[in-house]
Amino acid sequence: MADRWNVRERLQAAKTRLRDYEGVLKELERRLKILRGQADEARGTAKVRIRRAERDARAAIQTTLARLDATLKTLEPRARRALDETKIIARSVQAGVRAGAAKYRETARKK
Repeated sequence: MADRWNVRERLQAAKTRLRDYEGVLKELERRLKILRGQADEARGTAKVRIRRAERDARAAIQTTLARLDATLKTLEPRARRALDETKIIARSVQAGVRAGAAKYRETARKK
């Protein structure tokens, strides 16, 4: 257990990964837009090669989106569960503090 990251570090790592995926996705979309413009102007074999490159870029975008979706599907339920657990713990601590304060007041009155 000592080698496991704490929750904040794990969440930060997930956010970093998501940011990286978003950056890659934006870059691929930018390249795809450029390829579309070039493909409209090209002729013959150049047009075929550019269309193929466009198809490959589109496939890379789809792969990136699939990975991003998979990451979010994995992360979201875990984050919700962790949030629910922290709410329960917070209520427990508050109840304990109230009970301890009441007990302290009760013993202070007896003296």
